[in-house]
Amino acid sequence: MLAALPRSPRRDRILLLLLEEPIAERLSLHLNGEGYQVSTLPPLPPEACLEQALRENANLIILPGSVEGLRVCGLLRRKAQTLPILLAISADTLEARIAGLDVGADDFMVPPFHTKELLHRVRCQLKRVHAQGDGSLRFADIVMNIRGREVRRAERLIELTTKEFELLRYLLEHPREVLSREHILQNVWGEDFVGESNIIEVYIRYLRMKIERDDEKKLIHTVRGVGYSLRD
Repeated sequence: MLAALPRSPRRDRILLLLLEEPIAERLSLHLNGEGYQVSTLPPLPPEACLEQALRENANLIILPGSVEGLRVCGLLRRKAQTLPILLAISADTLEARIAGLDVGADDFMVPPFHTKELLHRVRCQLKRVHAQGDGSLRFADIVMNIRGREVRRAERLIELTTKEFELLRYLLEHPREVLSREHILQNVWGEDFVGESNIIEVYIRYLRMKIERDDEKKLIHTVRGVGYSLRD
């Protein structure tokens, strides 16, 4: 029997790529029912598919085990090393699994999907990523202790408000990705947020003032017309 895993308290985003319409519809139905945000992209060439997928800032991606799916999986793995990727393979064979592992897939599913098994595999991958090993997130010389809610840059302790902490945590969970204002608002403030339209800009400015002193390298970068990216 599969051990029960609790739902993530976050609204994790799951992206379905290159899947046949009946399979994508069934997956969307089950995943939406569990509270996940599910997006589906239309068929695109592998390179264009990669570009669109990275813009989605998903927490997990599901691909078919087709030639195109394996190609996109390999491209994604080189760009986003910790992003969970599940493959929907047509037959559970050794050759199919080896092909998936060779391009960086994390787990496999074989249609038709058993709902409980599907959800279990998804939760396991998301739980692994969210756990972050010792409960810390690191980027450059910034270390965030999630359990202790403490942030340091080098040896300097940084005092953050609750919302500043949540915003920095979201940035640390998606290093080097371009995060749109819409995705930041949804994941940090929630879909039901009602407030000032420039709230993200205001809090990004607060964070920069606290984590980027004059003698420290700039880490939070503005991507004009899109959003923000944490990179060195």
